[in-house]
Amino acid sequence: MSETDEKLQRGIIELDKGNYKKAFGYFKEVFETRQDRLIKKVQENPKSPTLMLDSLYMIHALVWLRVAEASMKPKQAIELLGKAVGTVEAARTALGPLVTGLAQWAKEKNITVVRNRALGLLAATKDLEDMAKKALDAQRKLK
Repeated sequence: MSETDEKLQRGIIELDKGNYKKAFGYFKEVFETRQDRLIKKVQENPKSPTLMLDSLYMIHALVWLRVAEASMKPKQAIELLGKAVGTVEAARTALGPLVTGLAQWAKEKNITVVRNRALGLLAATKDLEDMAKKALDAQRKLK
């Protein structure tokens, strides 16, 4: 597991514990790291078929960042969670078919690592979308 993935995991754990500020800090670091990595990869190889995976990873970090921010700012929680849901829905709609196509291409080319990453990322995107929607629904019921 990469250092960035470990920070993401720590952020989720802190979020579960109710340490929203700490979770936000982890998620911010993860988002910025993934954003920088994506920009660097685009500059180095703009035609890489795996750029969409890196884009989706960055979007996941942004969604987690919004969820943590909503926890820190209860008055803006519905708006922030709505942004999180919208972001992950847009990512799934826009990048989902491309990532599915990449997984199929990787299967045909027998590139197991890319195929597994793509399929895992698609599943994680669906899980993240479900989580964000549940958090938004729960927040709406509180209001």
